[in-house]
Amino acid sequence: MWNNPPQVEESPQGKGAALWVALLLFALIVLSNLLMLRPRVVDRMDTWTTKVMQADFSARMLYGDVLPFSAVRRAEWNEVVGLLSAKDAPLGALVRAIILLHDREGVIGQQVARERIRQLLQRMPSAPTRFSAEQKKEIQRWCETVYGKGGSLSPADYERFRRTIDNSQLGWMRLLALKHLEFLTGNTEAARRWDVEARQQANQLQQILIGVFLVVAILLLVGLMLWLTYAVWKSSARPAQPAPPSLPYRCTEAMLWGLVAYFAATYFGGWIAGGFVRGLAVSTPLLVVLVVLVQASTGGVAVWFLHLFMKRAGMGWRDIGMVWKPLLQHVGWGTAAYVATVPVLLVTVVLVQVLLPAIPTPAHPIAGVAMSDNPWWVTILLFLVVSVFAPLFEEIFFRGVLLNALWARTGSKWAGILGSALVFSVLHPQLYLGWVAVFVIGVMLGGLFVERRSLVPCIWMHVLNNTLALIATQLLRIAG
Repeated sequence: MWNNPPQVEESPQGKGAALWVALLLFALIVLSNLLMLRPRVVDRMDTWTTKVMQADFSARMLYGDVLPFSAVRRAEWNEVVGLLSAKDAPLGALVRAIILLHDREGVIGQQVARERIRQLLQRMPSAPTRFSAEQKKEIQRWCETVYGKGGSLSPADYERFRRTIDNSQLGWMRLLALKHLEFLTGNTEAARRWDVEARQQANQLQQILIGVFLVVAILLLVGLMLWLTYAVWKSSARPAQPAPPSLPYRCTEAMLWGLVAYFAATYFGGWIAGGFVRGLAVSTPLLVVLVVLVQASTGGVAVWFLHLFMKRAGMGWRDIGMVWKPLLQHVGWGTAAYVATVPVLLVTVVLVQVLLPAIPTPAHPIAGVAMSDNPWWVTILLFLVVSVFAPLFEEIFFRGVLLNALWARTGSKWAGILGSALVFSVLHPQLYLGWVAVFVIGVMLGGLFVERRSLVPCIWMHVLNNTLALIATQLLRIAG
C-alpha cells in the first residue's frame, strides 16, 4: 500500500472514533503521570536526593588527582558545602556538609570550617530525615563527638560509631568519615588507608568522566560532519519529496485502533503495577522484574490487537514499515542518525538547564535501580527493558502506527513527525522538562522513518540511544 495509486476510498463520514479514543486515553495517561509526579516534586526529601547526589559527585570529582584540581580554590568547596547546608537541608545533607568541612578545613580555613560545623550541629535535631528516631539520635551523637567535641574515643564508642557510619547511607563520603574516626583514635595508618581508597575512587570517577567526555566530543564532531554531508547530499542530489503513504481511511482507522489498544494496555498495566510499586524501594531489583512483566505483557497484548485490526483491514506488517531489506543500509542509517542526534540533543539539554534551572525534572523511575549495585540477572533484565522491549514497542506504535496515520490523513510529513514525537515524549515519565530532550529524539526518529520508509533503522537508533545511556549509567555506578 506504500505509494500505490490510491484506492477508491469509502466515505469517512461517521467514522474516525479511533483517533478521538486514542486522544482521550493519551490525555488520561498524561494526567495520571502528572498526578503521580506531583508528590515526587513537592516532597522535599525526594528533591534533596538529587541535590545530595550532585554534591557527592562534585566533591568526589574535586578530590581526585587525575584532573588538574590539585589547587582547587576555596570557592569550589564552599559551593559544594553550601548546596548541602541550604536552609531546608535534611539530616543526610548536613552530615555530608560537616564531613567535607572537617576534611577540607585546610582549604576553607580552620576557624571558618569549625564555626560552620558548630552551626550545622545545632541544626541537626530539627532537620527532616527518613531515618528512625533512634538512628537520628545515633547519627547526632557520632557527629557531635567526632566533629564537635573531639578528644579520645573508648573502644565501645569506636565500634558504635563505626556501625553508625556504615548504616548512614553516606556513599563515597563514608570513606572520609571512617578516616576521621581512625584519626581520632590515633590509628593514623588505618586513616591513611581510608584516604587512599577515597582518592582511588575519586580518580576512577575522573578517568570515567574523561572517557565519556572524549566519546561525546567525537560523537559531536562526527555528528556535525554528518549534518553537513546530509545537507550537501540533499542540495546536490535533490531527491523527490517523499509522498505520503497511500493508506485508505479504513487502514488508518485500523492502525489507530491498534494505538488505542497500546494506550489502554499501558494505562491499565501501569495502574495495576502502581499498586505493587508503592511498597517497593526505588532501588529494589523487584522493581525491574515488575517492569519487565508489565512491559512484555502490555506490549505483547497491544501488538496482538494491532495485528488483528490490520488483518481485518487487509494490511500486513510491511504496510506500517516493517521492511528489513536492505538490512545493512538500515543499520547504517540508524547509526548515522543517532550520531547526528548527539549535537542537537546536547544543545537542547544545555538550553533547558540554562533557561529553566529551577523547574524540577525527576529521573526516570528505573534510574534508581540502574544506579544501584545489582546482581547480574538484574542487569540482563534492565537490558531487556531498556534496549529490547522499549525500542520495539515504541517504534511500532509511535512511528509505524501514529506517524503513518497522521501523515496519510493530513498529507503532511511534518504533521506525522511532530505529532508522533510530541505524544512519544509526553508519555515518558520525565516530566516536567525531561520530555523536551525526548521530543528531540522523537523528531529525529520520525525524520529517519520518513527518509527510509522502514522501522528497522528507527528501532536500531532507539536501541543505540537506550543502550549507550544504560552503559554510561553503569559506568558511573561502578565509579561510585
